[in-house]
Amino acid sequence: MKHGIYDIPFADYLNDPAFGSSDLRAFRIGPPAMVQWKRQHRHDDTGATVLGRAAHCAVLTPNLFAREFVYRPTDERGDFRTKAGKAWRDEQTATILTEEDRQTIAGVLQTIRAKRIEVIRSEQSIFWTCSESKLECKSRPDWFDLDATYDLKVSIAADKPYRSLMFHCYNAGWLHQAANARAGLAANGINVKLGRLVVVSPNAPHFAHLLEVSENDLDFLELDNQNTRKGMAACVSANHWPGTPDKWQQLELPASAAFTENNLEGAEEALPL
Repeated sequence: MKHGIYDIPFADYLNDPAFGSSDLRAFRIGPPAMVQWKRQHRHDDTGATVLGRAAHCAVLTPNLFAREFVYRPTDERGDFRTKAGKAWRDEQTATILTEEDRQTIAGVLQTIRAKRIEVIRSEQSIFWTCSESKLECKSRPDWFDLDATYDLKVSIAADKPYRSLMFHCYNAGWLHQAANARAGLAANGINVKLGRLVVVSPNAPHFAHLLEVSENDLDFLELDNQNTRKGMAACVSANHWPGTPDKWQQLELPASAAFTENNLEGAEEALPL
């Protein structure tokens, strides 16, 4: 796709050869060869990813839900061991969801409505050329407005203690993803300051965390994204995405390995919670 913001199906977005936030994360984790491998080997859906897609559709594009998903019947057609059940299953062109999925999606919708979250400009695909690396880039935030870019995450991370949730947001690449989306919007003339995450638990009572990334933190994350894009651009230019080194790498012990039980005696009280 050319530079711009488009309303296109998710499959078309995935198939575009520009590099997105998942490619950036794969390159950061390394080795670089993982970027090409992951682009060529899309993982099959799991129960969690199907539920996540369905919840996104129900929240962001509810008019498309009936076309994309169907609930498994609760009568004899829901038993896929029977002739009637097999016949019903084979007739479906949409993704089949369970009754448990129905209850979860309803709970997620109710939680988001209770937070009074307004969803506009949803599922828009952003394409641009990075001014630093000249790499062709893309992003697909769940929605955005003039203040922020937004992403909805249905994740068990929402059930973890706050510090664990904060670490997961960073480690899973969600914060870099927000910075990437903001950079794409800026390249298309839309300057937003914030990145926001709505992290909802798939488990009842479906608590939702409204998390905000500051402008300064997004600037820092975008510098990291730019450095990653430069490394990827070098691989594109050389047409070489190296794997792990062929030579033995020196393994260094972490600093904590030098501690003994004597060092720790009486120190538990001084350790931060």
